[in-house]
Amino acid sequence: MVARTVIESLAGSVLSISAGLPATYDLSGYGALGWTAVGQVENYGNHGVVGAITEFTPVDTAVVAKVKGSKNYGTMSLSIGHMPGDAGQALVKLASESSNRYSIKLLYPDTSIHYLDALVSKFEYVDGAVNDVQKVNVDLVLCRAPVIFLP
Repeated sequence: MVARTVIESLAGSVLSISAGLPATYDLSGYGALGWTAVGQVENYGNHGVVGAITEFTPVDTAVVAKVKGSKNYGTMSLSIGHMPGDAGQALVKLASESSNRYSIKLLYPDTSIHYLDALVSKFEYVDGAVNDVQKVNVDLVLCRAPVIFLP
């Protein structure tokens, strides 16, 4: 496997959702799931890890000690052109009313894939002015480290 050595546009990327969770949290587990593409995604937002920093200040030295604590895999905030007839958007809306976790697949143009384990915590209608596109904002709260496949 040789990693890409040039930057790449996101044009052509596809986000998909599965109501199932993998039997194993690896490429074969995620690969066995059925996927539904989510249409009209305008912006994927960010995902990755952020480590909490815990601070402690002993009185005798008055020097702040810092240690790395828990990991948070964050929240992807999606902006989507609203199409109620899109099967992927319908599944995302259903997931927003559920307490269940869902599997997310982000396929990039170079065929690399990020598999994510997520809760859908927001499905919010975005209104605007006369020339605006009707949109929805969706938050995917990531529950574990991404499983990444590089071609």
